[in-house]
Amino acid sequence: MFLDERSEDKHFAIALLGPLVITRDGVRRALPRSRKTRGLLAYLALAPLACRREELCDLLWEGAADPRSELRWSLAKIRAAVGPWLRVSSDGVALAGEILSIDAVAFRTMAREASSEQSIAEALAVWRGPPLADMEVNGQYAFQAWLAAERESLADCRTRLLKAAVDRAWARPAEALSAARRLVAHEPWNEWGHARVVQSLERCGRLREAAAYRAATRQSLSRELGIPEARVLVEPPPPLPPPLPQAASAGDFRPRARRRMPRLLIRLEPLKLVPPDDDIAGLAAQVSAGLGLGLWRSRCCDLLDGERPAQSPSEQCSQADFAVRGAMVRWGRAVQLSLRCVDLGRGTVVWFGQFEPGSPSARNISQWVNGAVEAIGAAIPESGDAGEPLHRLLAARSLAGALLPAANRQALDLLHAILAEDADKPSALALAAWCYAQRAVYNWSSNPDQDRGEARRCAAAATRTGIEDPECLTMIATARTLVADRNGAEVLLDRALRLDPQATGVHARIGWLANYRDEPARAARHFRTAIRRAPLDRASFNCLAGLGVAHFIRGDHPPAIRCMEQALALNPQAVWIYRNLVPAYAAIRDQQKAEDGISTLVKDHPRLTVASVCDAMVFSPTTMAKIADGLRCAGLPRA
Repeated sequence: MFLDERSEDKHFAIALLGPLVITRDGVRRALPRSRKTRGLLAYLALAPLACRREELCDLLWEGAADPRSELRWSLAKIRAAVGPWLRVSSDGVALAGEILSIDAVAFRTMAREASSEQSIAEALAVWRGPPLADMEVNGQYAFQAWLAAERESLADCRTRLLKAAVDRAWARPAEALSAARRLVAHEPWNEWGHARVVQSLERCGRLREAAAYRAATRQSLSRELGIPEARVLVEPPPPLPPPLPQAASAGDFRPRARRRMPRLLIRLEPLKLVPPDDDIAGLAAQVSAGLGLGLWRSRCCDLLDGERPAQSPSEQCSQADFAVRGAMVRWGRAVQLSLRCVDLGRGTVVWFGQFEPGSPSARNISQWVNGAVEAIGAAIPESGDAGEPLHRLLAARSLAGALLPAANRQALDLLHAILAEDADKPSALALAAWCYAQRAVYNWSSNPDQDRGEARRCAAAATRTGIEDPECLTMIATARTLVADRNGAEVLLDRALRLDPQATGVHARIGWLANYRDEPARAARHFRTAIRRAPLDRASFNCLAGLGVAHFIRGDHPPAIRCMEQALALNPQAVWIYRNLVPAYAAIRDQQKAEDGISTLVKDHPRLTVASVCDAMVFSPTTMAKIADGLRCAGLPRA
């Protein structure tokens, strides 16, 4: 449809999936020789609306002496090739016409609507090769950013189709094998696809070939992803339909036991009621439920069931490290609630709080309980012996999650002490990798390249021993995301989610990774999942910030601003959010708020420049161009 020169259809077609091809009225046309002109043609072909001349000049002729003259020359060359399909008006420049075919646009539409094997195959048949091939324009950052984003978006779209083709053909092993091989040929690092190849070979009865393929793939993926060979392809994902009998004998495919980072145990004991009547008992049940839910979601400790009676006081102490105890006293219509958190090993109170007598409305007690949960979570790591690695690890994890420079330094000090005693401790290495990556990406570092190197080193060391721990994997993947290793991060996050499907933190990290890949719809879905599952989590501000960034990438600036402002309200010290919030203010022409945001940023980072922000952040070139433009417009120095 897109390339046949003998076609008698009177139409205009542009093929962008592969080398550029122009077909007009059934005849293949000569291409403009200028790379900028070809790039301009591709940009107009994929633009959803007419483009302003100023936008096109900035895109391809930044720094030119007379960009409008250069634009007019290129448009003349394009008109010679495309004829009346080029529309130039006061509204802008566009490609338009009743019979206009663009293979990349058709591919995206077909991929979005594909729901059967036939429609998936038809969409994949449109693909001719690497999209937008041979269109690089040196020295034009804005165009190169757009080009990289379009290529990545189209490639990701094809990946989703190839995975869907494998699942749709799973009932027919030979066809599933062929589909899986197409996937790994497109993405050689994709562990999911390689696992499907192994499974399909075994289901076809080709056991020796499956074993050889697994061994060779383990070796290559181990080098690519930094994962020990023994840990690669040990747990392929189960197929959507029930597996055939041959697959049942594959012992290597059994789910492996999950190991988690060590957590202290906390016991929520029943409240003492004064007087012990039904009215106050109902309110006490509400408080206990809120405390239990909050402590469970905060993940500061593992929660024990306080309603199961222990056999003896010694058993109760041995089962838990901490206990939350309290009393509820009614004074007429007023209620007084007091709670304390006790270190059972030492017999000391590590936190105490009291809700003064007042009206026992659901709202005010619920707000107080939420604050109590946060205070207990913050007090628990501080209560342990500083010489105990477990307490130091919990403290470091809490400090790292604050996403603040001072807390980051404290966390690294604790982690260095732990690693001095046990240099191979995977949880400490994973946390250290995350902390070093934070320093680079949040502009906290005087030597970001060195910190990125330390993050990579710690992440690689943690991966060797922490590959079965979903929390450890999540932190490693977070570090790899922040040093722009997106492929490695995606593989590890996918593995973490398979090990623990209920892990809230994994969804938050997948959301940020999707933002960095310019997939705002996917990012928003994962951020909302994380917020819904853990609304009381102290890291929820980070999910709100990520949700705001997803809206910004999509171009929905008012909701982007609303979400990022909510994130700052929850954590006013997280001034790094202004790096994304200021460009959103600039996009809606709120210059005063944009300049105020820059003032707040520069107050904490006096040497901050647009160049240093671009060097630190790991968004796609397209998104970084929008962020850089917004920061420049608000007054942040270029360099």
